[in-house]
Order: sequence, then C-alpha cells, then structure tokens
Amino acid sequence: MNEKDLVETWNDMRKQIIQAQFQSVIALSVVTVLSVMGYFSGVSTTVALLALAFLVTVGSLGVLNQFAIIREAKALVEDLKGHSAQGAMGKTISGSGSYLTLTQGLMAVFSIALVVLFALVALSL
Repeated sequence: MNEKDLVETWNDMRKQIIQAQFQSVIALSVVTVLSVMGYFSGVSTTVALLALAFLVTVGSLGVLNQFAIIREAKALVEDLKGHSAQGAMGKTISGSGSYLTLTQGLMAVFSIALVVLFALVALSL
C-alpha cells in the first residue's frame, strides 16, 4: 500500500474505535439515568444483576472491538514505518505505536476496574 492508502486506513480505524464506544456509552447512560431517577429502587436482585450483566456484556464487546482495531492499527503503523519518503502525516502516524500501546493498556486497566466495581455493587445487593 502507498502512504495515502495507509493514512486513509488509519483514519477509518480511528473512526471505528470511536464508533465502538457508542454502544457502551449509551448503555451506561441509560442505566445511570434509570438509577438516578429511582427506577431500580426496590427491584429484585435478579433485575439488578441483569442490568449489571447487560452493562458488562456491552462494555466487554466494545473493548474487544477496540482491542482488535488497535492491533490492526499497530500493524498499519509498522507498514508506514517501512515507507522511506513520508509526508508529515505519515511521520506522525508512524510514531503513534507507543500511543496505541498506552491506549490499549489504559483500556485494560479501566475495564478491569469497572468489572471489579460492578462486582462490588452486585455483592452489596
């Protein structure tokens, strides 16, 4: 692939990462609003656990999608590094490997923290 094609692919991957977050954000927003408005007050443990399972499932699938996109973006970064005559955009993207690794690591840490938090909430029901 030439540099232009690689940059276009990079932009598509960035868009996919952003879109992969929408479902999780919407699900979390809906459950948060329902909680704040008191719709979960007095519900059975089964209903509360179902809501938690729903959030964990949607979030997990979103994170897995993002990990796959990041893995592919890392390969694209390596391909861009192989081009000798890079423009400014190509140089910037080819230097993004450490940023992708950091993003992936933070996603893992935040995901684990959320699952632990959900487990603590579920145990307190």
